[in-house]
Amino acid sequence: MNWFLHDPEKWGAPVTVVVTGLGAVSCFGGGVDALWEGLLRADHRPVPAPDACGLPERPRLYAAPAGGSGTGRTGALVVEAVAEAVADARLTGGDLLDAGLTVGTSLGDIDLAELPDGPDRRLATHGVAAVVAGRFGIGGSGHTLSTACSAGAYAVAWGTLLIETGQADVVVACGGDAFSRVAVGTLHRFGLLDPECCRPFDTGRSGMVTGEGAAAVVLESAASAGRRGVAAQAVLAGQGWSCDAHHPMAPEPSGGQLRRAVAQALSTSGPPGAVVLHRAGVALNDSVESTAVSEAVTAAGGDISRTAGYAPKAVMGHTAGAAGVFGCVIAARMLRAGLVPPNAHVTTVDPGCPMDVPLAGPVPLSRPAVLVSGTGFGANNAALLWEAAA
Repeated sequence: MNWFLHDPEKWGAPVTVVVTGLGAVSCFGGGVDALWEGLLRADHRPVPAPDACGLPERPRLYAAPAGGSGTGRTGALVVEAVAEAVADARLTGGDLLDAGLTVGTSLGDIDLAELPDGPDRRLATHGVAAVVAGRFGIGGSGHTLSTACSAGAYAVAWGTLLIETGQADVVVACGGDAFSRVAVGTLHRFGLLDPECCRPFDTGRSGMVTGEGAAAVVLESAASAGRRGVAAQAVLAGQGWSCDAHHPMAPEPSGGQLRRAVAQALSTSGPPGAVVLHRAGVALNDSVESTAVSEAVTAAGGDISRTAGYAPKAVMGHTAGAAGVFGCVIAARMLRAGLVPPNAHVTTVDPGCPMDVPLAGPVPLSRPAVLVSGTGFGANNAALLWEAAA
């Protein structure tokens, strides 16, 4: 489906898309700086969830701080992340009037639907985009993408498409999800939760741990950023999308479609120095992703044994629809610092992963390019390659 993304005959001259603003609220607190510092510490552990979800023991949760009011919890978190990104990009009300908006979320303001019967209970799963647009006066094309746990990656990818096709000069791409007792209960029933912590690279991993949070990036054409006098923080070098069309939950075992998406993302630039993996502690999913990404990087001329693999979910949990946007924020910070944070909660490294797995501390980024991999239930895959801005 990507044939139209960079077709100059259809859309005119190629457009360079850059990131000019970053925002985040996570289990480490509010702000991108708090996120980055927490990732570098690599020592965070989950807390008991606020609701036992009918289970004998409370599940673990990487909880975000309480958000504002006037909406559901996810909406409040997303508003906080967007506020930071908009300020970071120095966008004015006039800039936002014509800006586009893409929101990735799995469940949106699900807490409003899980309330007891009463006047405040309502179905608000996909109302987050309206909340954000109204709060910031974003008047351009608005979209909600809900491709399960790859929704955030798709929100960023779709935002770049809006710019590349001339539908917007500026797009706020964001994602968020918060604790849901129904979702956690379902994941437990499927045997996908680790009762201790998230251990994506450890041989003893036994599942994911849910996390809360929201992240946002301001995407902009390089020409628009130049006119506004705002420096680019990262440049989109390539992207690819695909779908396994295999199973509602499990990935296709060969990883062929994910490999195709990654190969497409790398086709115009070359191999990355690091990969921000979707890897969440589910053994089959982790193995399929590592194999598919490694094969694509190798085919693009990369030395996979010197390519750093990084799994941020170990210290911030699986933030569902926010995960892909968090990946892009983390990639931008990696490029800025020239570092890859250490992986957490690893006793014995998974021998099936051919990538370099930093453990003792941050390691230098071997090449100024970072790949972000996003997968999700329904086997929707998205890959984005970011390079350092000149």
